[in-house]
Amino acid sequence: MDLDWTYRPRRRRRRGCFVWSGLVLLLAVYLYIQRPDWLVRQPPPPATTPTPSALYYQTKAEAHIAAGNFSEAAAALERMAELEPENAYPLVALAKLHLMARQVEQAYVLTQKAVRLEDKNVAALAMHARVLDWRGNYDSASDFAFQALELEPDNPDVLAVLGEIYSDVGNYPVASEYLEEALAIDPSNVMARRNLGYLYEIQKDFERAIAEYARAVELAPNRPDLFIELGRQYEHQEEWGLAIESYERAVEAGETAFALDALGWALWQSNDFLQALRILRRAAELEPENGLVLAHLGMAYYRRLNYESAAETMERAASFLDEDELNAQFTLILGLSHVLKKPQECDLGVPWLRKTLEYAPGLSSALYGLRQCSSS
Repeated sequence: MDLDWTYRPRRRRRRGCFVWSGLVLLLAVYLYIQRPDWLVRQPPPPATTPTPSALYYQTKAEAHIAAGNFSEAAAALERMAELEPENAYPLVALAKLHLMARQVEQAYVLTQKAVRLEDKNVAALAMHARVLDWRGNYDSASDFAFQALELEPDNPDVLAVLGEIYSDVGNYPVASEYLEEALAIDPSNVMARRNLGYLYEIQKDFERAIAEYARAVELAPNRPDLFIELGRQYEHQEEWGLAIESYERAVEAGETAFALDALGWALWQSNDFLQALRILRRAAELEPENGLVLAHLGMAYYRRLNYESAAETMERAASFLDEDELNAQFTLILGLSHVLKKPQECDLGVPWLRKTLEYAPGLSSALYGLRQCSSS
């Protein structure tokens, strides 16, 4: 007999299937109502941003310095110092920037800390020696410089600092030896080239000083301090056009109070008093407690016959200047400003005029001011 392969036996229905299906349905409804976290679409977790390292800020600072962006470089170095408080490098680099802007005391605080952190760090020792030299502490400066030299006898920066120290104490032959040795090791060392120009300047050999400062500018064309020192050589020779041009390039490289003051004072000495006043105002805005900048601004006000502003500004300048920074020119303008202003203030002006006569006995303009007060 043939079998029908399409035949299937009939299955029995089981009540258990209905029960389980119902339970599953109820569970699904319950879970939907409760909506646990794993059923709800969650937003993606925020992407983590890596925290910049100290090395990142060091690289950033070096790039800014190379580009002449010194304020940005300082900010990066300060951040690096926060991240690595035991690292002397950012402190030394910041001190260099402060010296470029003639902020010697700020640089001193930084190099002191750097040497305390790493007393065998050649860069820290050399920079601290240089800052001490600029403060007039020549014995201490040479001590730190020779410590650095013992650690690295062929370091051109250390040799350049020793050349600067010996220049300042008047031992020119030894200064020249150190600077020539530094340049023999590294002819492109900016500090050694600058310090050799400084040595010639002290000896009043301005032609050779100009040549060395010009070489330093070629090596570091983004440094405003080098343009200022080059301009100073032109001032010595009363080449005011070249001096002003050099100072303008300094301001273009970095608008610091130091650069603006140099430009404004050169304009004043070339009798462009209106332009000098504008530039010196800007310098005083940047550093309102800089006595030298304020003194130059006060003299600019005086030449514009604004005696009230001249007297006020010169008084502020005198409060920030040390005794050895005062001179007959400053005290004379301060005294005459009080005498010539309205109302006249002889009680404030006379002491300054008498001090002027201590600097320059018999100075006719000081005697004139005293006569104005005695007659009134």
